[in-house]
Amino acid sequence: MKANPKYLIYHDLIGFNAYAILISKKQNEVYKDIGMIIDDTKNMLITEKNKITKKYVKKDHIFRIKLPSEKNQREEYMVEVEGAKIVGRPENRLRNLRKRRWLK
Repeated sequence: MKANPKYLIYHDLIGFNAYAILISKKQNEVYKDIGMIIDDTKNMLITEKNKITKKYVKKDHIFRIKLPSEKNQREEYMVEVEGAKIVGRPENRLRNLRKRRWLK
């Protein structure tokens, strides 16, 4: 699965490993591993780790998403995304990208 880090907020996030931190506790804590994203709804990311499913509200968290490198499968990128920027359904986020390109 290839995803350009520049356009990650417009991409479907299912299948990526993620880390999260609450916005209110950003300075005192470290990012915790929340597992693999199995569903991306309008306001929540649903993840699974060790056969336990958890839900995270997008606007309350900052996410770090692990992306594999295109050239080398062993290297990985960590992309940090504010949850407020990915609020909305994945198919509508892609439409917004097209509209922004047309306006330029």
